[in-house]
Amino acid sequence: MQALSAFIQKRKLDRFDLLALAGAVYYLIQSIAFARTQLSVLDEGAYLLKGWWFATGQYLPYQDFGPFTNHMPFSFLIPGWVQAAFGPGLNSARAFAVLISLIFLAGLWMLVRRLGTSTWAAIAVWVLALNPALIKMYSVAVSQGLIIALLIWILVLVIGENISEKRLNTAMFLAALMALTRLNMTAVLFVLPVYIWYQFGAKHARRSAAIGFGLWVLGHALFWPGILQMWANYTPESLTPFLDSWRVPTEAIASWTSNADFRARSLSVLETLRFHYVPITMAIFAFLYWPKLKAWQDSWRKLAALFAGLLLLVLLLMHAVASLILNYCVFCFPLYTAFYSALGIVFLVAAWPAMQRDVSSASKWKHYIAIPLLVLAPLLGSFYSNTISFLGARDVRALLNLELPRFNGLAIAEGQIPLWGLLENRFEFSFAQSFKVIEDFSALLIIVFISLLLSLVIFRISKAKLSIWSDKIDHIGKRSFLLLIAIGMLFSPTPILGGGYQTYDCDQNIPLAYEQLAKELESFVDPGDLIFWRGGRSAIPLLYLPESTTFPPQLNGDYTYRLAGQGEELQRAGLWGPDLLEDWLKQADVILIERDLFRTWLQTAIESGPYAFVGETALLTDCSPQSDILIYEYSP
Repeated sequence: MQALSAFIQKRKLDRFDLLALAGAVYYLIQSIAFARTQLSVLDEGAYLLKGWWFATGQYLPYQDFGPFTNHMPFSFLIPGWVQAAFGPGLNSARAFAVLISLIFLAGLWMLVRRLGTSTWAAIAVWVLALNPALIKMYSVAVSQGLIIALLIWILVLVIGENISEKRLNTAMFLAALMALTRLNMTAVLFVLPVYIWYQFGAKHARRSAAIGFGLWVLGHALFWPGILQMWANYTPESLTPFLDSWRVPTEAIASWTSNADFRARSLSVLETLRFHYVPITMAIFAFLYWPKLKAWQDSWRKLAALFAGLLLLVLLLMHAVASLILNYCVFCFPLYTAFYSALGIVFLVAAWPAMQRDVSSASKWKHYIAIPLLVLAPLLGSFYSNTISFLGARDVRALLNLELPRFNGLAIAEGQIPLWGLLENRFEFSFAQSFKVIEDFSALLIIVFISLLLSLVIFRISKAKLSIWSDKIDHIGKRSFLLLIAIGMLFSPTPILGGGYQTYDCDQNIPLAYEQLAKELESFVDPGDLIFWRGGRSAIPLLYLPESTTFPPQLNGDYTYRLAGQGEELQRAGLWGPDLLEDWLKQADVILIERDLFRTWLQTAIESGPYAFVGETALLTDCSPQSDILIYEYSP
C-alpha cells in the first residue's frame, strides 16, 4: 500500500485518476469477455487468413491470381505479423485487438487530461467503458481498434504547447502508417501538416511532412503497381481514366449489390447515433456553442479544438457519403464511425474552458430543437432495430377493432366501422398490413411523447437553481447538453444505446469453437490438400489447416463472386464466377460447404454432379444454426 501511495503521489494522481483506472479495468474485463464470445464475421476471417498468407510469403498483396486485396496492405500485414509471431488463429489476433484497444484508452486518458482535467479524463474513460457496442467493435480482429488507437496517439503526440520535433515527426509517421492501413483515413495525413504549420511553424511542418509523405510514397513503391487498384476502386472513372486497367472488368456483374431503401439508410444513421451517442452529442454541443474569439485564452487550445473538430467533420462526411450515397456498405456506417468517434470527446474537452468563459445567451433554437431531436433519434433507432416493443399483439388488435364513426365525404354517416375496416376501405390494406401500420404508428407516437416529456424534464432541471450547476454554466442550453451527455452515459449499457449491438453475441468460447471445428476437419483434410471453401461466416477454420491451400477469391464469398465475366480475367483480379466454380469443384481434393450456404446454384451443382458425400462436422456453436460443415469429394 505504501508503494502504491508513493506512486500516486509521484505521478500526481487524484481520486478521479483512480476512478479512470477503475473504468479501464472494467473496460478490460468486458473487452476480454467480448473477444471470447463474439462470433467471427467474413471481414475478420479475410483479414486474418490473407494476413497470414502475406506475412508467411504464400502470396503478395495485390498480386495477380492472388486473394482479393480490397484494403491497404498494412490492414492485412499487421494481423498477419501478429499471427506469425504468436501462432495463427483467432486467439492471438483477438488478444492483440484487446491490447490495442487498451493502448487507445490510455492515449485518450492522457490527451483529455492534458486538454482538460482529471475529471474530464475519467469521464472520457467511462464513456468507453459503459458502451458495450464500441467495446465489441474494438475487441475483434478488424481494423477499427487499430485505427482509433493510431488516430488518438497522433493527437497525443502533436497537441500541446511545447512539442518536440521528434514527436511531430513520429505523429506524421503514424499518420502515414494509418493511411497505408486504411485508405479512408488518408485525409488525416493531409490535414495534420496544416495543423502543425499553424501551431508550430512552417519549418516543422515541412520536415514532418517530408517524413510522413516519404513513408507513404515508399509504401506505395513497395506494392507498386498493384496498389493502384485501391485508388482505381475509390476514384471517379471520369477523372482517373489512366487507372482503368486496374479496375474490376466492366463485364463482371456483381452478385451482391446494396438495394437498401430510404428507411434502411435512415436506420443506419440512427444506429450510428445510438452506438456513438455520447461522443457525437459532445461534438454537437461544441459545434452549437462554439466560443467567441475573446473567450479563448490559449491559442494552442483553440487550434487543438479546431483540429479535432475539423477531422471529425471531414471523416464523418466522407464515410456518410460512402455508406449512404455511394452504396459502398449502407449498414457499415456505425462501424465506420468507430474509426474516429472519440474525436467528439476531444473536441468538446478542448473547447470547454473557453465555453465556460463565453456566457452570452445563444439562439433558443439551438437547444429547444437539438435536445428533443437528440433524445428522439436513438429511441427511433432502437425501435426500428426491434430492441424495443412498446405494444403487444393484443394491444394492436384492440386498436384495430376500435369502432369509429362512418364518414360519407366530410359528413358523419350512420353506423360504425372498426379501424381495420376503415384502413381496408380507404387504402386497400390487408389485416396484416394494417397490423404493421398501426403497430409502427402507435410506437412512433409513444416514442415522440417520451422524447418530448424527457426533453421538458431536462429543460426544467436546467432552469432550476441547483448546487450541481457551476456559476460559469448559467446557460440553459449548456446545462441541458451536460444532462444529455450524463443520461447517454447511463443508458449506454442498455438496449436503447450501446447495449443493443447484439448481432454477434454468443455465450460460448468462439476461438475454442473454431479450434474444435478445425480438429474435426483434420480428419477429412490431408496436408497439402486443395480445398474448395464455401464457409460463409468466416474463413477462420482455414487458419488451423496451414498446410492446405484453397482458391483465394473464395475468402470474400459472395462479395467477390461475379455473375458474368471471363474466368481468367476474374481470377487475375481476385474474383470468381460460374466458370471457375465448375472447374474448382473438380480440381479440389476436398469440398467444404457450410450447411447454411448449401442451396441454389451450389446445391444444384453438387447434387447433379459426380460428387460424393464424405461427412459433416458438428455445429460451430449453438448460436449459429446450420453452421456445420458438409464435406464432399469429386468422384467421377
